[in-house]
Amino acid sequence: MDLLVVYFLGLLLGTVVFALTFYFSKEMDNGKRNVIPLVIGILVILAGFLIGGFEGMPISLMGAGIFTLSLLLLIAGKRILVRKAIVVLAVLIPFGVFSYTALSSFNNTEFVVAAKDGNFSPDINKYYDYLQENTDVKGFKIFNSYEDEKAIVLSLGGEKKGNNIELVAVEKRGKRIDVTVRTFENKSTENNPTILIFSRKLKPDNELTVKDTDGTVFESLE
Repeated sequence: MDLLVVYFLGLLLGTVVFALTFYFSKEMDNGKRNVIPLVIGILVILAGFLIGGFEGMPISLMGAGIFTLSLLLLIAGKRILVRKAIVVLAVLIPFGVFSYTALSSFNNTEFVVAAKDGNFSPDINKYYDYLQENTDVKGFKIFNSYEDEKAIVLSLGGEKKGNNIELVAVEKRGKRIDVTVRTFENKSTENNPTILIFSRKLKPDNELTVKDTDGTVFESLE
């Protein structure tokens, strides 16, 4: 999702660059006006490739967003209504994506990933040790923590040894709560990769679903 946000940011920046061409020269013809963001987009993409790796990828994606807008405007040609529709969509779509991301980030602050330092209630500590000894256990289990806080303990199973888990998003739809995680290879030393997520917003009547970004839906364990 983060990389998608960067792409749409580039799309929005493309509209800004295009608008600035009107500010500096109202007499410029459409062809030249479209070439400016096109060239800027290509240069930003190349800058990302020169930097390379994960650091350069967001820069290249931003350049791709700028390039996309200019290419669509070139295809639209002199059709004024089509050009206006492209610019409007290039503004509205990124704002929609940004709003969704901001809402997901707000929800995530209510679900916090805890460091596995052992400072939990005895039943959680005992269950975590059990998971490391029983690597066939895969799924999530809910525990009562301190006061009205709940803990979600998710394990991937021994076949995922060496992987880490991170919380990506939390979506609330009435009583239904969808928790999305992402797993990735990071030389984890855990025999059974596990994540502990704490929340005061999780209630007994909530319908909880825990899934991975690859579409895997984890089983609720008793």
